[in-house]
Amino acid sequence: MRKSDCLTRNPSPKWTYHWRWVKLMTVATAMIAGVSCVPSIQPTVEKTAPVVTTSPPPEKKEVPEGATTPPPATPATQEVPLPPLPAPGPFSETKILQVGSRGEAVLALEKRLTQLRYDVGAVDGRYDQQTWQGVVAFQKYAKLKRTGTYTLETQKALHKATYPEGRHPGLGLPRIEIDIPRQILLFFDGKGLNRAIAVSTGTNRKYCEVSKKAGKQICGVAQTPRGRFRIQYRIPGWRESDLGKLYNPLYFNGGFAIHGAPSVPAYNASHGCVRISVASSKWFYDTVKNGTPVVVFD
Repeated sequence: MRKSDCLTRNPSPKWTYHWRWVKLMTVATAMIAGVSCVPSIQPTVEKTAPVVTTSPPPEKKEVPEGATTPPPATPATQEVPLPPLPAPGPFSETKILQVGSRGEAVLALEKRLTQLRYDVGAVDGRYDQQTWQGVVAFQKYAKLKRTGTYTLETQKALHKATYPEGRHPGLGLPRIEIDIPRQILLFFDGKGLNRAIAVSTGTNRKYCEVSKKAGKQICGVAQTPRGRFRIQYRIPGWRESDLGKLYNPLYFNGGFAIHGAPSVPAYNASHGCVRISVASSKWFYDTVKNGTPVVVFD
């Protein structure tokens, strides 16, 4: 058949019927698809979301100006065993230590916490705010009173302590585990447990505040999302958000990030983000790569 025949010849009744049938089926399919995409008009019920077992589909979102996306993390297949801890020997009580304390007892405390992978910052014999964070992280993991003070109770627990253990080894290496009840983050690098960090997550309470950027009122529920995610993008340095300042934020679910904050109390106090100390956020930002799995669980 010549090209001109395709353009000028009238279609047969058989083909006319066929194309009418195809058009009818196309319209019907579109109507069904449209109905299935209509959101429910029933009122929603507020509840705590359970930990999901599958990764949510990636969301299309606008990445803030200044965000960077370094290469994703390369997963490892086998964890390198941690070095064996020395035998604790007999328990020896020391004096109560707290912020402002100095000396050999503080130095021994910092060495022991660092050995167990708790982040105390510089091991220098000075009980500063970062040492306080390390003590709180240990108290959280050991389910002790979260005082940040090296009490007799904490001394006894630290004397017989072992390495913190993750609960989601199936995610492989590297990975980030955020334990909401304990308010602690475990970071596993390509070899295994790297660091245990105290965090402060969402309060789970409703809030209404005036945006520090737009000047408009913002209301919501201060809840940290549970589930499995990945580090998606990051912004270096300080960033002014609607609800406050974030340092070195690493975003894992939309606007939710793990970020440094001037205040990281021993309890959950954020709008939904995962706060860590500014000191911890410096090495955390430089060490954790985009694509690193993040699991948040109760």
